[in-house]
Amino acid sequence: MPGSSRAVAPTERLRDQVYRRMREELQSGLLEPGARLVELQLAKAYGVSRTPVREVLLQLAREGLLTPQERGYLVPVDTQKDVVDRLEVRRLLDARIARHAALEATEGEIAALRKTLERQRAAHEAGRARVFVERNTEFRSALREACRNALLRRCAAMVDDVFQTMRGRLHETAANRELTLLCDGRILQALEQRDPDAAEAAVEAFIDALLAHFEADPPRV
Repeated sequence: MPGSSRAVAPTERLRDQVYRRMREELQSGLLEPGARLVELQLAKAYGVSRTPVREVLLQLAREGLLTPQERGYLVPVDTQKDVVDRLEVRRLLDARIARHAALEATEGEIAALRKTLERQRAAHEAGRARVFVERNTEFRSALREACRNALLRRCAAMVDDVFQTMRGRLHETAANRELTLLCDGRILQALEQRDPDAAEAAVEAFIDALLAHFEADPPRV
């Protein structure tokens, strides 16, 4: 449970600030899988009333990031099937995002992706796994923005969100970070060459490798 030192500051709408803070804590693993979240305890920890916390918990549950229970909410514990099912959906959506981006990205968007990939690589070489995940999240977000199909972007972002905690664990291992860098590098190259087939193939090969990884080594909690 977050400590009282993490209380939010009243510089913006409290609901928005609580929402952002809870998403960060879920994605970083500070709120661990299996943790039980109680409205009153969270309100005290964040230094706010129960109303914004209640609204945020409901929204996070609708987004699939929390599981409602009789007395509070639970941070979901992913089973092997959960992860494999999610990857199957990502294989469909992310490949199409990459195809669109190869055809539709502006030169400025491609340049921004190139810089983000460089920062991602620097974080890996420095052994900074958490920073690597942050840079990878930025890369994925920028890639989605280069796709002009707004509905596809929203669907892909929703699936991406519920995989974020697992992504953090996966990238604690240097070999897995290298696999991600290889994929992102191939995607970027495909965008630079305006090759939608290559962009799509890079994503599909990466997801297939992740599927093999999780089928051989189920997630542990």
